[in-house]
Amino acid sequence: MKREMFWAYGSGRFPTVAVILLVVGIVWLLSDLGIITVSIPWWPIILIVIALGWIINRYTQK
Repeated sequence: MKREMFWAYGSGRFPTVAVILLVVGIVWLLSDLGIITVSIPWWPIILIVIALGWIINRYTQK
């Protein structure tokens, strides 16, 4: 039985977590530099919900 990797390194799957972290980091940097304005005060809640969804999905597929 093949077990799916969460981080998907070397398994041929798209590295979703890495891409999300990269996008969040770029947006955060551009916001700190004053290049863009991001006024979403509840964005950490969105990230928490996404992470919980991945965790629940991973452990319910066993």
